[in-house]
Amino acid sequence: MGEVNCLYCGKAVPDDVARCPHCGAVSHFQRKGYRHGARLRFLIFFLVLVVMALVLAFWLPRDINVP
Repeated sequence: MGEVNCLYCGKAVPDDVARCPHCGAVSHFQRKGYRHGARLRFLIFFLVLVVMALVLAFWLPRDINVP
């Protein structure tokens, strides 16, 4: 575990915390990522989008009598 300096107060902060313990500013040096759950939200959004596209593909009328 390393330490970096906070961009706002300049004090030493561990690189695995979400916020500076001294000033409360968001840490920009996180190893684990700054958006907890973003991957899960993206996966859910993508799956909903795929399901909606499939529903629309089967629901929209098809013109079978095209010459």
